[in-house]
Amino acid sequence: MKKGIIFIILLSLSLPLVFLLTDLDLITFDHDFYEKKYEEYSIPEVTGIEMKNLRNITSEMLDYLKGKREDLIMFTEVNGKTEQVFEEREILHMVDVRDLFSKGYFARNIMFIIMIVSLGWLIGFQRKSIGKALIISSIWPIVLMAILGVLMYIDFHKYFTYFHHIFFTNDLWLLDPNTDILIQMLPLEFFNSIAYKILLYFCIELFLILLVGIILNRKTQNKTQ
Repeated sequence: MKKGIIFIILLSLSLPLVFLLTDLDLITFDHDFYEKKYEEYSIPEVTGIEMKNLRNITSEMLDYLKGKREDLIMFTEVNGKTEQVFEEREILHMVDVRDLFSKGYFARNIMFIIMIVSLGWLIGFQRKSIGKALIISSIWPIVLMAILGVLMYIDFHKYFTYFHHIFFTNDLWLLDPNTDILIQMLPLEFFNSIAYKILLYFCIELFLILLVGIILNRKTQNKTQ
């Protein structure tokens, strides 16, 4: 019984983290999302960079985050003149961002293994507890995401700043929107949109997991009656 509780706890922690980090990965590397937001926020006009060049810069930047490109030294036309896209401070910040993604991939892989092992053990030795485990795995993150969503709605800038203080050990993320192309391409509104999209996908998945958990739990209860 104690082993069962341990594996339920492990599943309830690992499953939502796997889904959240996977959603983060899928949405962050969705090229169409960037182009849509560039059009919505008039980024070509803000940066002085044509859309086709913004697409190329974005593709190279995302390749860099995936480790497919060694650096972010690139050139493009800005207001009709060929310039280096990112300056030293922006490049150094993106080094930190790539490191954060690398740690995220590692964490997701570890959590995925824990999730599979926990689920496998429950299926093999305590199948009647799977429904309950899925309910627990979805309830606590749903509550947490609801609180987070409200806080983001009240003051996204405040909590986005907290995020940077937690995950970065320097102030390289403080960029100048008047001169730094990185923050011009990806303004606060962009991060607001991407955060809510991740939140939406994650919550839909959690509600589906909750539904499956309720169904399995009811079936188990009916068999024991």
